[in-house]
Amino acid sequence: MEKFYIKKLGKFIPIIGLALFIYIIYDIGIDKIINAFLQIPIEYLVIGSILLIPRFLLFTYGWYYLCKKQKMYPGFLFLFKTYFIGIFYGNVIPGGIGGHLRIIYLREKTKAKIEKCLTNSMIETSSLFLSGLFVSFIGSIYLFDKVPEIFPIIFIFLCFHTTAFFVLMRKNTGSKIFKFFIKYLIPKKFKEKIGDSVDALYEDIPRTRNIIISFIIHILVRLVATSQVYMVALAFGINVSFIDFFFIHAIAVVAIGILPISPGGVGVREGMFVILLGSYGVAPEIAFAISFTGFLLKMLIPSIIGAILSLKKEYRFDLSDG
Repeated sequence: MEKFYIKKLGKFIPIIGLALFIYIIYDIGIDKIINAFLQIPIEYLVIGSILLIPRFLLFTYGWYYLCKKQKMYPGFLFLFKTYFIGIFYGNVIPGGIGGHLRIIYLREKTKAKIEKCLTNSMIETSSLFLSGLFVSFIGSIYLFDKVPEIFPIIFIFLCFHTTAFFVLMRKNTGSKIFKFFIKYLIPKKFKEKIGDSVDALYEDIPRTRNIIISFIIHILVRLVATSQVYMVALAFGINVSFIDFFFIHAIAVVAIGILPISPGGVGVREGMFVILLGSYGVAPEIAFAISFTGFLLKMLIPSIIGAILSLKKEYRFDLSDG
């Protein structure tokens, strides 16, 4: 019975974000939103789309760097293509879980252990999320006079995730935590096999300085991603500086990770943009248009590319294998 309710809840959660999205549209007014979209000159969208290239090259380099430190050599172009596929699955499945399917692709290409590929994906994803939390924390201080209630939320999540990340990253502490759960929660017949897998998670694990470099690369990625959305904001002539917009964008994106309740963060991101840009006097329909157009530039276009790539023969192997 408990599993039945959990399964039902899992199906219901994605609807929450979509319901929020629909409510925001209803509250603002569909006519106002459509008129706001029609104000965006095509040249701003073109420039924003072009910025996809340096953003993805930077991100791929960060992933490639981590792979090399873990003694995996899948090739830069392979990772570049796989990143698009990861975005596609990440936007289809709520909470970013779909993005971790790239583990299967990485394992198939490098023939490395699935545990090593899992560690690679978790470190890369955690580095991305922590970089967002760090920037958002600075932003919550910077914007404290406008939205003071955001500061304690971001601070708590930053402390928790940073502590958890570095505790689990260290083999002497992380393996003990994993094995504690194995001892008390895993059936006896699986314990030995899973225990060996825990040790394999820490094979060729990157050093702290390598993770810091990955962290810095992700901050640069966020700067480029912000520039994409800022191009849309400039089309409306809003009176918000790039540094202010950088922090607003970071907080809105991190909110998706904190509240993973919809595919692609739809609804959560728009709500945050309406609240944060509203504190600068930006009309709700304009804030909504900036947010959703930014999503289309940053995620929808790459998702379409990823969907096409996932149909190609070399990426169409059975994901259930292994």
